[in-house]
Amino acid sequence: MSVPAEKLRKLVPLTKLNEEALNQLAERGELLDLPRGKRVFERGSEDVFVYYLLQGRISMTDRQGKEAFLDASGEQARFAFGSLKPRPSDARVDSPLARLIRFDSRELNTLIAWHEQLGQQEDSGLNLSETGSSLLVSELEMDDDEPGDRDWMMALLRCRTFYNVPPENVQQLAEKMKPLRLKAHEIVVRQNDPGDFYYVVREGRCRVQCNGVEVGILGPLDAFGEEALLSGNPRSATVEMITDGLLMCLSRDDFNKILIQPLVKQLSLKEVRSLALQGAILIDVRSRQEFMQQRLVRSINIPLFVLRAKLKNLNPDKTYIVYCDTGTRSSTATFLLNQAGYDAYLLADPQAAFKVMAAKG
Repeated sequence: MSVPAEKLRKLVPLTKLNEEALNQLAERGELLDLPRGKRVFERGSEDVFVYYLLQGRISMTDRQGKEAFLDASGEQARFAFGSLKPRPSDARVDSPLARLIRFDSRELNTLIAWHEQLGQQEDSGLNLSETGSSLLVSELEMDDDEPGDRDWMMALLRCRTFYNVPPENVQQLAEKMKPLRLKAHEIVVRQNDPGDFYYVVREGRCRVQCNGVEVGILGPLDAFGEEALLSGNPRSATVEMITDGLLMCLSRDDFNKILIQPLVKQLSLKEVRSLALQGAILIDVRSRQEFMQQRLVRSINIPLFVLRAKLKNLNPDKTYIVYCDTGTRSSTATFLLNQAGYDAYLLADPQAAFKVMAAKG
């Protein structure tokens, strides 16, 4: 069951979130209708969830048997419960029916942190609109009719790439993304040209062509351009506007600083060996020929050029460790995996790994 966004407005600390943030929370939250006696959580549990009570009553019993109650009609119900871990009490429904909203606390905290960081930027007094509710165009070096408002920045959280940006980098991201207005049929990037920018579609639609063949369509919140920036190779495809549109651009240096450094996390050889013993999967993103000549033990081969097409076949519950021989292709692959929502890490020193973890035969 989806959560009505208007219900969230009364909850603390959600009272000051903007409409985009509330809509995202409504999509991410889970509405629960539980009968009398149903356990919400047990004492000692340590999952990632927090709860808000919308209707009914909850009883909470600690290890000494002391009982406390949370009633939806009371002021305390505006606050989350179940956030202290390990939980000190059992929680059960103590009314004929209880209606709760359950959130992943990590998602909740990320949205709140982003909103607060963007709010600090507005509150600094720089480039505020007359209403004080959105950044004016000069903050993002935009024209007066193209406001770079907080709703747009919050909408970026729908992209896995930006969802993993640390909150402390959010203001930098807002300052560094530059607008690019384009007309229908204009070329954004051309295959085999060098790559200097990372792009996010804000308005309009784009066509992706490889060797003259259409291979994809991009729309709002779709991003492109990362492979050339990460690998240093020329653009692998041409992107052309289908409609008039607005793209947001991030330079190579800002892309590396704001997105890549926090998103592509490196592991030492010791950490890789430990995770491999726990079931992590090693992915070699070199060509099949390179893989057959020399590879790491218990690794699989998914060449970088087919990785996008193979993403849907990977297990989202697994941890992935990515390597090549130099770190260039594996950096690109690790970024793509994280961008798609997988738990992926970069092997920091593949040459050392080849000396001690090479497969035989």
